[in-house]
Amino acid sequence: MSRFDSARLAALMRDLLARLLRRPEDLLRFDDVRERLRLKHVVDRGTQEVPIDRIVGTIGREREFSRAFLPREESLRERWEEISELAEGQRGFPPVELYLVGEAYFVVDGHHRVSVARVNAAPSIEARVKEFLTPVPLPADATVQDVVLREGQADFLETTGLVADRVDDYRTTQGNGYERLLDHISVHRYFRGIELGRDVTWEEAVASWRDTVYGPVVETIRTSEIMADFPDDTETDLYLFTMDHLYYLKQRYGEQAGQAADAVEGIREERKPRRGTRKRRARDRGK
Repeated sequence: MSRFDSARLAALMRDLLARLLRRPEDLLRFDDVRERLRLKHVVDRGTQEVPIDRIVGTIGREREFSRAFLPREESLRERWEEISELAEGQRGFPPVELYLVGEAYFVVDGHHRVSVARVNAAPSIEARVKEFLTPVPLPADATVQDVVLREGQADFLETTGLVADRVDDYRTTQGNGYERLLDHISVHRYFRGIELGRDVTWEEAVASWRDTVYGPVVETIRTSEIMADFPDDTETDLYLFTMDHLYYLKQRYGEQAGQAADAVEGIREERKPRRGTRKRRARDRGK
């Protein structure tokens, strides 16, 4: 069996397994990412060595190659085998052209070269890189669902002017999470205006909410190490849970009901057992 046939068979097997496990096996479409994350500004990063496993997207060829850049179609054979011969020779092949968004790379030109390099287990490939600057960090293992969720994050950052320094900054997986965050800022703005006895601008309210509400609560969450109990949630998810629990405590016990640390511990006690129960029930159904 030729190397192309082996690679194509591997692509078929990965596609079948992906359907069974309901996991993504298609390359990310750059046009979708650009539209959802509102990518506009580009910087030429020159020629550099790029880790192969961070090349996860394409411009227009998501049907021809799998997520691992294995060839899916017979029509790719001739060009793929030509590139394979070049890779084995002394001259090699010229750099590919890539776009960079966050930590993820998208192939502009050189799909066959990337595919051959992946099959040859090359750790990296020489590439001419142009980076699209984004306020929303995109991880190298991003899925289509991740991009959709980060569209909401991009909207939130644009509306507030906040900056995400890390991948998970201001990122929530809750369906109405960003609307709730904006509501929190609006409520904070109202009470801040009463406190100061004047109108508070949106920019002031955002900065004050970040520094006196969101930031301290997130720091409490980090210090508590509760994230280890909720691996599928983000810090912002836990912030929302904490604020909900604080509201419940104040409704039940009054304004002196407790602080963020008390609410975090309450979440640890109330939510974790229920998740464990769901897992046990799932295991029971599988017996």
